[in-house]
Amino acid sequence: MLEITHGAAALLTELRKGQDVPEDYGLRVFPETDQPGEVTIGLGFTDQPVTGDQVSETDGIKLFVAQELATPLEDTAIDVGSQNGASKLIFRPKETPASAMWAGPT
Repeated sequence: MLEITHGAAALLTELRKGQDVPEDYGLRVFPETDQPGEVTIGLGFTDQPVTGDQVSETDGIKLFVAQELATPLEDTAIDVGSQNGASKLIFRPKETPASAMWAGPT
């Protein structure tokens, strides 16, 4: 399942407050088509998930992932990156916790 890091949740909380978006709104991740044959990922605050969306929550940020993106993004995390001194949201592979790594036969 797509995850939000604690840093991304904090940035999204700031963005939500700065745009006067109600606290109970969630972030929806959905496919967008800009050019024929090209799909990009859209992000936007919304009050409810769409039927079929995967729903989760991290640090008070609800996440609604469109059904079409749930599988392709299942090993991905939304995190915070920096560009020219400004914070921005990025998608990156999830980190595997050490406790989940297989150490081999004993």
